[in-house]
Amino acid sequence: MLGGFYAEPGDANRSFDLYPPAGPVVGPAPLLIHLHGGAWRFGDKSSLLYSDNGQHHWRERLQAAGFAVASINYRLSHRSFFPAQLNDAKTAVRFFRSQANEFDIDPTRIAVSGASAGGHLAQLLAATPDSGIPYLEGQGGLSESTDVTCAVSFYGVSDLRSIFDDRMLCGFPADHPDDDGAERRLLGSSYPATPGSPAEAAWARAHPIDYARSDDLSPNHRPVFYVHGDSDSCVPWKQSGDAHRALRGRGISTALEIVPKAEHSDALIFRDEARIERIIGWIRAHWVTPRD
Repeated sequence: MLGGFYAEPGDANRSFDLYPPAGPVVGPAPLLIHLHGGAWRFGDKSSLLYSDNGQHHWRERLQAAGFAVASINYRLSHRSFFPAQLNDAKTAVRFFRSQANEFDIDPTRIAVSGASAGGHLAQLLAATPDSGIPYLEGQGGLSESTDVTCAVSFYGVSDLRSIFDDRMLCGFPADHPDDDGAERRLLGSSYPATPGSPAEAAWARAHPIDYARSDDLSPNHRPVFYVHGDSDSCVPWKQSGDAHRALRGRGISTALEIVPKAEHSDALIFRDEARIERIIGWIRAHWVTPRD
């Protein structure tokens, strides 16, 4: 494993762990960038080194399949409000693309994945490739593309406005102890925000479901594979189901697997070898250059 920083040297909030491929690779390796979960307010890239729920098996299977895997930190909500987290993720994509020769990775085969809050960010990366919008792209410069071939969202949030209602629609209490105001902490206020405030802009831009539904907002939306437990009481499965249906309705490549009896961040999701192999095969099917 190689460690480093994709933004300012020494900034642990924007650091990475890079795991080389363990299986045979012909030429530069494809890269998957993973974004950890934690309600945008806690968590760390080390979850891909080892985790109690077996999330590290995702990394191990990718390495065995010939992928390089980068697990990244991003600024948490107690340090910066949205869109800092998306800006950081895009900066990481640009960084690895610019350093492709050094890391022996293929800059045309960069995919992303994320769990929970990280799944939310992975969806936004797929939704806004090279958007040309500074608010989304950040200040990291535009010399390298932020395009990705596809994204995998493990029990990710697609609509921060409806998550409480969606919990009840799926048979769970509206409030969840692991939430603790995560949406307000990320976006700077409860919903709806004060008109004209930074929080209003954040609430307007932070929902993957809006991009999944709109040709105007996301004309170049990339494929997304959604994985969600049907017993998830924190981020209800409807969040993935709605986004999946929206992409399918637009004719964009997408897949959805609902895991029976799986709660949020459940080990059932990552310990199913057949499921992991299906996801890896799906990623490989999208290994065309994004601009083709």
